[in-house]
Amino acid sequence: MLRSFMSRAAALATILVALNALSVRAQTVTVVEYYNTALDAYFITGRTSDQTALDAVASFQRTGMTFQATAAASATAAQTKICRFYIHSASPYVNSHFYGRQGIDCEPIRAQNLVGFDWEDYDFATQQPTAGVCPAATTPVYRGFRAAAGGKTSNHRYSASQTTYQTAIQAGYVGEDVAFCVTSATAATAISPPVSSSDCGTFYFPGKRVTYQSTSSPGNATSSFVRTYDPVPVTFNGQSATQIVDTPPTGSPSSTMIQDGVSSWSELGGRSTGSSGTQETYFSPPIVFPKTMNIGQTINIGRTVSFSPASPNGTGNQTGTIVLTSRESVTAPSGTYANACKYTINTVTTYPAVGSSSNTRTLVWVASGVGMVRSEITDTTSVAGFNITSNSVVVSTAVQ
Repeated sequence: MLRSFMSRAAALATILVALNALSVRAQTVTVVEYYNTALDAYFITGRTSDQTALDAVASFQRTGMTFQATAAASATAAQTKICRFYIHSASPYVNSHFYGRQGIDCEPIRAQNLVGFDWEDYDFATQQPTAGVCPAATTPVYRGFRAAAGGKTSNHRYSASQTTYQTAIQAGYVGEDVAFCVTSATAATAISPPVSSSDCGTFYFPGKRVTYQSTSSPGNATSSFVRTYDPVPVTFNGQSATQIVDTPPTGSPSSTMIQDGVSSWSELGGRSTGSSGTQETYFSPPIVFPKTMNIGQTINIGRTVSFSPASPNGTGNQTGTIVLTSRESVTAPSGTYANACKYTINTVTTYPAVGSSSNTRTLVWVASGVGMVRSEITDTTSVAGFNITSNSVVVSTAVQ
């Protein structure tokens, strides 16, 4: 009787162990590929929370490519865990993800604490190829890489078919052969072209009257002004221009001079009036802003800065970039703007005649139909071997 009971118990234990092993093996995940129409870039994820969130975002579209992998927590000895890093940088512009292999990429990169590399844990597990060949009964998933160029972020594209892989290579991706060996996969069926952020590119909107408050540090000095668009043409540096006018509560207004076109606008310079008279600043060549931009698109700055009357600093040289970084929600005293266009502007201005230079980083949020609603500026000026750093924040307080 006791032996029979122990036999049944042993058998039950064996069954439970087998069922438990089966449940571990059954912890599979479906990795889904998305195409980001705003970035013209691809992204894969095996996380259902990611997939639910991305399916609700219009700029993320499923391509149809999926593959079956094992949950990282239940990886077998024959499999390698695949980790994920989010890589971000304003200059050069990078907004991408990197998938690495446990023991080869993941831990060494994480240990370096690289700026702009955010650890996002392990995503899934797969078998790996040997000399580019996958084990029997597995399907290869190929990888291609596109370096950042032309205002587009760097990007890895994973392909579950040779056809998609070759299409990516023809589009400018460099083939990197087999990345994963998976139990099953479906090839991509849809590749969408990038779309533009049709209302990004314009920093001003005719007919709007926006009130701002500026706070500068050190010292926390505050000031306010009202910005308007003046459609009446004026003559500026021998050419026709329109003005973006900043008017303080007291004192004289100052203007940014632009040429406003249908598909682009150009920044010609500025005009200000003080107790010593009128001072004009000229940019040559003017920066041309397309009124329709893709996220990640870069405008390069390379111009001289001169003055009339001549400035004691002499003529300056300015280089840098203006990048449409993203669209995001931003809050100012005038309200919350859910889909503002965010720009990152980096400039270096030098005045050789006096041996001074200024390194300026500006973040600007522009709301469609309103204009700039927030900006954050950090400037470090070097003069005669001394560095002076100042910060300012400008926010919209009222919109009419």
